[in-house]
Amino acid sequence: MYNRLYLKELIHPRMPPPDAPAPADEAITLYGKDPTPRIVDVQALGAPGDPGPARVRIYRRTEDGAAVEAEDAPFYPFFFLKDSAPLRGMPRSRVRCSRLQGENPYRYVAAFRAMADYWDGLRRAERADGGVYRVPNPAQQYLMQSGRTLFKGMRFEDLHRMQIDIEVYSESGFPDAARPEDAVILVGLSDNRGWRRILRAPEPQMLAEMIALIRARDPDVIEGHNLYGFDLPYLMQRCERYGIPFGIGRDGSAPRTFPSSMRFAERSVEFQALDVVGRHIVDTYFQVMSFDVVKRNLPGYSLKAAARYFGIAPPDRVYIDGADIARVWREEPARLERYLEHDLAETEALARRLSGASFYLAQMTPMPYGQIARTGPAGKIESLFVREYLRRRHSLPAGEVGTQALGGYTDVFVTGVVGPIVYADVESLYPSIMLNYDVRPRTDALGLFPDLLRRLTALRLDAKRRMQDDGEMEARQGSYKILINAFYGSLGFSQALFNDFREADRVASIGQELLRSMIEHLRRFGGEVIEVDTDGVLFVPPPACASEADERRLVERLNAEMPPGIRIGYEGRFQRMLSYKKKNYALLTYTGEIKFKGSSLVSRSVERFGRQFVREGIRLLLAEDVAGLHALYVAARERITAHAWQSADDFSRTETLKTSLAAYQADVAAGRRTRAAAYELALARRARGLPAPGVGDRMSYYIAGAGAGVTASEACREADAWDPRRPDENTAYYLKRLDEVTAKFEPFFAPHDFRMIFSMPDMFGFSAEGIRVRKEVREAAPIADVPF
Repeated sequence: MYNRLYLKELIHPRMPPPDAPAPADEAITLYGKDPTPRIVDVQALGAPGDPGPARVRIYRRTEDGAAVEAEDAPFYPFFFLKDSAPLRGMPRSRVRCSRLQGENPYRYVAAFRAMADYWDGLRRAERADGGVYRVPNPAQQYLMQSGRTLFKGMRFEDLHRMQIDIEVYSESGFPDAARPEDAVILVGLSDNRGWRRILRAPEPQMLAEMIALIRARDPDVIEGHNLYGFDLPYLMQRCERYGIPFGIGRDGSAPRTFPSSMRFAERSVEFQALDVVGRHIVDTYFQVMSFDVVKRNLPGYSLKAAARYFGIAPPDRVYIDGADIARVWREEPARLERYLEHDLAETEALARRLSGASFYLAQMTPMPYGQIARTGPAGKIESLFVREYLRRRHSLPAGEVGTQALGGYTDVFVTGVVGPIVYADVESLYPSIMLNYDVRPRTDALGLFPDLLRRLTALRLDAKRRMQDDGEMEARQGSYKILINAFYGSLGFSQALFNDFREADRVASIGQELLRSMIEHLRRFGGEVIEVDTDGVLFVPPPACASEADERRLVERLNAEMPPGIRIGYEGRFQRMLSYKKKNYALLTYTGEIKFKGSSLVSRSVERFGRQFVREGIRLLLAEDVAGLHALYVAARERITAHAWQSADDFSRTETLKTSLAAYQADVAAGRRTRAAAYELALARRARGLPAPGVGDRMSYYIAGAGAGVTASEACREADAWDPRRPDENTAYYLKRLDEVTAKFEPFFAPHDFRMIFSMPDMFGFSAEGIRVRKEVREAAPIADVPF
């Protein structure tokens, strides 16, 4: 009986508990068919080679929210395949292979009784090159086949979130868990229920107490800043040193580690992810990076920089430089404890601000919460599609091979300092186009693409209307926005199942035409368009627009010219704009704040002193204060020559190792790359018998020696080795770096004026008289046309 029923169970799982509300039919595609509430985690039981029936453990919060209960449920691991032939030798007692409806390439779903059978079937299919599509995470497979999701019936504040941070004593630069003397000296724990504990004891006792407290408090989520990159690996290695089991799982088990990676725009980060039974790991470092993919204006990704950016730093915040931790611990331990308390408070506030959207996404997408935080938008959309295709027993498409030809329309028509500025954009440009022009991938036989997009858009608009000061509604609309914006990206994503490059190009082409229409109308109304950026335009309004009300009326005139379903929003007004190049500009608000866009103006690859110089220089340039700009340059040179640094952080650079040291050495030997400072320093550590940094680790260094022409890979020193009492940084090199930074200002002045501003004054001094900031009007770049 079991064997005959388990495939049916795959499609029609057992009934939800009696306290679960029945879902509305139209919500099943978005929220899944099973409304079981308060599930906080799902874990697959047993090992991959377990021959017994596969099962999962489901953790649910009790109705009063006070405790978590566990129950086990049957689970039938599965995958899709193009041809059932590779599995025909397996007995029906081990596998059921069912033909799905439709003619998409993945026409079969194979379901298995045990994990051992699943892996045997997968190996058979892959050896035969039968074409397999599988969901790697067993917990995600269970959520897909059951129609369940996490956190239904819960608000974000119902989640029990614990924050963790540690302080480590090190006399030898950056802490190394392999060095016996680099001990954990403080452990900070807090949660969103007002509880906090600072542990200070001998290291083995403190580590054991920390694990006991995590088990006793029993959080659903463990949060921290750079948890994956530092805190958790460090704690695990120190526990291993003392033979202390790192049993922080809900069942007392230690975490399972596995290699993972995340991509943030042009940057990719590789790390060791952790799977903690019954709990989720959320690293706010990654959340900050994800946030900046859209905003592109964070000054840095550190906890302190993010807290200041979001305005959540306590007013009495204690700041201690990393290199100063050991001294403060010896001389002012109470101050270090206060510093740790502030770290915990900022981590909790940062996670509360950035995690809400992921929480509400977990109520929709069949993924564990921690996985959602690590998965890109296209993967989330695909999980919704696969779940519904599985529920309706319909075949899956195979993503087409190729690339998208067209992108967003970006151009700059004027460079220089201009103002006043109005920013207007098409509200939800690509989703509006897809809804109003019936865009859908041609392989979407069930028509989920337009249905899901329409429903999510309606939900988001409703949440925005109800937002006001409601944090829950703000987080909900954020989760809808993430999914909505992923629809267009999935069309042009080469690895997506439901991609369609032709439709992606159609969306981009319509978007370009709409923006060109906006530009033509603005010019006809007397405005001067400065820049167009994918879904909006920055322009100088006509002289008749003397107030915000006038500007808003102008935008409404633009709306009257747009096609049905396309609406232009008034997004802001600014005193001045520094227009630099495409997608790179600075805006001065009417409150005196400067908003930066793009990395060409203030690149994170530039040393801190260079970034500070550019930011202050842009403020002076926006005010057309040429004398102030010259004085800023003179002061910067004098600071460099006087070694007037607060710490090595002012002039050092930090780089992440993206490949192993072995791969780096092989590439250098083969001539595929040149030597790089960060890797050479990592190799030097290994040569001294110290543990070498690995992929994902970061190295901070500065340049020593003499002469501006030194080779960085030969003259580099670790930043922690710099001694302010005996400064050895290369003055000539850093003066050269300053001059390289000043080149960003070259387009805004005549050549002779530029040389005068950015040079030391001669015997006649410096005069700004007659020097003007240049404004250049440029021709629009041609736009490629694609026939449809």
